[in-house]
This record gives sequence, C-alpha cells and structure tokens, in this order.
Amino acid sequence: MTALAFSFAAMSGVMYDLKGEFLLDNAQVGLIGGAALWGMAISQIGFSSLCDVFGMRNLMRLACLGHVGGVLLFVTAGSFAGLFAGALVLAVANGMVEAVCNPLVATLYRDRKAAMLNRLHLWFPGGIMIGGLAIWGLDLLSVDWRVKLIAVIVPTLVYAALLWRAHFPPTEAAEHGAPLADAFKAVASTPILWLFLILMMVTMSLELGPNRWIPAVLEAGGLPGILVLVLINGVMALTRANAHAILDRVSPPVLLTGCVAVAGVGLLGLSFAQGLVQTVAAALVFAIGISVVWPTMMGFVAERAPRTGALGLGLMAAVGSLAVGVVTTPLLGRVADSHLLDAIPPAAVRAVAADAQGQAGPLQGAARAIVEGRASPETTRDFLRRATAGEAGPDIAATAGPLLHAGENRSGLLSFRYLVPFAALVCLLLGAVALNDRRNGGYAVQAARARLDGNVSA
Repeated sequence: MTALAFSFAAMSGVMYDLKGEFLLDNAQVGLIGGAALWGMAISQIGFSSLCDVFGMRNLMRLACLGHVGGVLLFVTAGSFAGLFAGALVLAVANGMVEAVCNPLVATLYRDRKAAMLNRLHLWFPGGIMIGGLAIWGLDLLSVDWRVKLIAVIVPTLVYAALLWRAHFPPTEAAEHGAPLADAFKAVASTPILWLFLILMMVTMSLELGPNRWIPAVLEAGGLPGILVLVLINGVMALTRANAHAILDRVSPPVLLTGCVAVAGVGLLGLSFAQGLVQTVAAALVFAIGISVVWPTMMGFVAERAPRTGALGLGLMAAVGSLAVGVVTTPLLGRVADSHLLDAIPPAAVRAVAADAQGQAGPLQGAARAIVEGRASPETTRDFLRRATAGEAGPDIAATAGPLLHAGENRSGLLSFRYLVPFAALVCLLLGAVALNDRRNGGYAVQAARARLDGNVSA
C-alpha cells in the first residue's frame, strides 16, 4: 500500500514539471493524472475477481513488475503519449495491490472489517507523506523530475522482498467453497452495494481529484504544494489509525455523512483561499473530512454485503478510481483552463503580447492576434505557456511567467468549488441510509454465510 501511495505522491509532484517541459495544458496533464487512476480501476475490476483463481501472491508479483515497468516507461517518455502509457502501466500495478489487500484484510479480520480496513488504508496517506517528503527533499536538491518517479522503485523493492514468497490465506469465499459465480449473483442482487458504488464515484472524486491537483495548483502560486499534500495526508493517516475508536461510537453511515459534509466545507474554503495561512486552514478542514471516507466505504460493503466478496470490494475501489481518472481529474483541469484567463488582467496579457509582437519567432502571429483582439482563449493560453517557457526570449518569459502562474493558481483553486454540490448530495443519501438503519433497529454486520437474499436489506 505504501508503494501505491508513493507513486500517487510522485505523480502529483511532477504534474507541474510536465507542463513546463512538454508544454502541456491543464487538460492534458489531467488526462495523464487520470490515466494513473482509471487504469487502476480497470485493473481492480479485472484482478479482484481473479484473487481466488490466480492467487494473491502471484498478483502481488505482477504488481511489483508493473511498478518497475511503469516507472521506466514514464521517465523515458518523449511525448504526451509516452507519459500517458507509463502512467497507465503504473496504475495497473496499483490496481493489483488494491485487488489483493482489501479482500486479504477482510479475510484476516472478519469481526472488525471496517476498523481494520481503515488501519490498512492509513498507509495510503502514510505512503503519500513519505513520498511527499522525499519529493520535497529532491526538490531542494533541484534534481530532474524523473528522479522523483524513479524513487517509486525503492518501496516497490521492499514489498517485493517481503511478499515474493509469503503465504496468503484463501479469501472468505474460497474458504467457504463458494464459486465465483456466487459473487456475481450477490453483486447483481444487492441494492445497497449498487447505491454505494454510485456514492463511491463521488466520495473518491472528492478525495483524490483535489489531492491530485493540489501540489501543482499551489506551486503555481508560490506555495509549497507538496508539503500541503503531506500535511493533508498526515491528518488522514492519524485519523485512520484511530478510526476504530470512532467506529465504536457511531455507525459507518453516520460517520460518512459527517465526514463528507466537512470535506465539502474544506473544498469550498480552498476555492476562496488566498495566501499560506488560509490555504493551510482550509486544507486541514478538507483533510479531516476525507480522512476515513474511503476505507469506511469499503468497510461498509465488506460488513453489509459480505457475499460479494473480493469482487464487491474490487468493484468499489474500481468505480471510484474510474470516476476520478476518467471524469474528475481531467474535468478539474478543463475547468481550470476555462477560468485561467479570468484570473489574469487582459491588459497585462496584451502588454506581454505587444512586446513579443516585435520579435521574429513562432509566437509572433499569436502575439499579433492577441494585440488585435482576435485571438481565441486557446491561442492566448498557449501563447502564455510558450512565452513562459522562453520561446519569445528570457525577458518576455520573466514577464509572462508570473502572470501565468498566478492565473494557474487561482483558476485551479476555483475548480475545487465545482465539487461542493456533489458533497451535499452524498450527505443527503448517506443520511438516508443512517436513518433507515435506525428505523430497523440499528447498524448490523451481516455474516458471510448469510443467505443471498439477506444482503438485500439496507
């Protein structure tokens, strides 16, 4: 789990560098960041159903090879396509780790699945903390961004050494002799699972969508974005380590309702934040809100729909990753692009273009179009990025850079505001589940050997 999280931190930590070296816009960077998530989703769907057939140990071995191969593809890429392919391979490896670890914990700790899945997943924010601090240290040394990705190989080799020959128990379904077809039947006949699959798309988008963008967005504003990400994940790790004490007092649906509400407030605060103090304060609220949402969602399904087994947990993780990778991460990038020019004074852009207009080069035509007022938003954004990269000379780069970076910061933060209404909707649905439990006598964990129709109740 630490290696998975380390790769997430590394990918988040290089997104800002990719824009500069490959002249990518936010939407393209969002597609790369998204591939690192929806590839994980496809992997989880495919391999969670194969845990009993292929074996957990063999899947972990494949994950190790995928982590190494994905990193090598990414750091040797020379274009957007190569970066996309490397991110996708790395994501498939991450999906294999999730496909194994969730049913493994549910099997080992059958009487406290929600609490122990929180304990397992504290190493996702914990791994991001470790990875984030490592990346920050590498930034201080001014190393090439590729070194940040290569660092992912270190925790990969550690888990390979620990697990290459380790013994893994059979899953609950395999132990009870239940065929894989039973898991598919249970999935098809469990309405509460389908509700939580939909909710997982949103709750994971609330967590991983902003976390994927926070370093790049804050660094554009001159703030230590990777350290803010470390802070967020430190709060998450600490909260997950103590989630069992919280779950002894409130049921998972009640806890989830409160957490999502707090996360929505944090995102709203981030969208308005200016300066380090406001940003850190909003980030702390956001961190408290999202801290236990992912593992508690998984724990709820493990406890209330146990007959779905590894397949049910794999689908939960997969649909969430798929939503973030295909929709949320690229969408936040497109929203940021659409508001970029709103955050930059038009007169300042025209002044930069006027200076570039008199210089021969590839930006002369775009500069003239901007000065004459006939440039499209796409042309203007591209001009600013290329001017910042130095294509119109160092003097113009020194003028264009601060404008672009300030705009990237404000438009990126503003994009988080678009997620707040979805947080409100999730709160309503989770609150309804909690009230239904209360009417039916309280939250109850279902046994894995319960009749299939016993999974239908909410």
